[in-house]
Amino acid sequence: MGDDCASDSRLAHRYRVVLHSAIRSDRFESHNACMLDLLLPTTCAICRRVGAPVCKPCLAGLTPQPRRVDRGIIGWAAIDYGDAAARLINVFKEQGRTGLATVLCQLAEHCEIPKGVTLVGLPSSARSIRQRGYVPAVLIAKTLARSRGLESQDLMRFANSVQDQAGLSREQRAKNLEGSMRVRGKPDGVVWLVDDVVTTGASMREAARALAEAGCTVGGFLAIAETVAKNDEGSTN
Repeated sequence: MGDDCASDSRLAHRYRVVLHSAIRSDRFESHNACMLDLLLPTTCAICRRVGAPVCKPCLAGLTPQPRRVDRGIIGWAAIDYGDAAARLINVFKEQGRTGLATVLCQLAEHCEIPKGVTLVGLPSSARSIRQRGYVPAVLIAKTLARSRGLESQDLMRFANSVQDQAGLSREQRAKNLEGSMRVRGKPDGVVWLVDDVVTTGASMREAARALAEAGCTVGGFLAIAETVAKNDEGSTN
């Protein structure tokens, strides 16, 4: 039975990747992406058992621990970036499972976001957008905004290419991202930044710098998961 489940899961994933590649675009929207979940058998993103996007045992292992975090900007994180959270986020970002944005936002249910703010997802590189067909943080921001009656806007872009943050120290991350982001358009009111994972906060601070230069006020941020850079005692941003 276990082997059959694993085989079905791998087959579903292969078909999902093919279909995702066929319909993706730079304006890939969540409702189009979620069509994949109707066309293909749903498997647990963590254990790969056929049934639910995240099965009950795995979901129970993702205990939300909402807390304030300080990365030069005060924000909120919902969970620790442990093995299960890392698997969930990786599947959401790299396997076209955009419907998992709803699960991620449910984990952040008790993180406090002020009323009336505009949620802005952090950017992805042009290469990542071409490969995935969507920007994970922007999709999280849209999903979170809908669930909380807020506005979201896709404002952030990379002005130049940057090195992968994984494996870099705190100082290297900051230098790598320095001056790398720009803003397209300007929202009304206060902005809150959104990302899947926060490590040193270099991405958050660079986004806040770019927004401030564009005349925007950044009030805080929300990250689904929090980790600590290995070289400083992270992972991604």
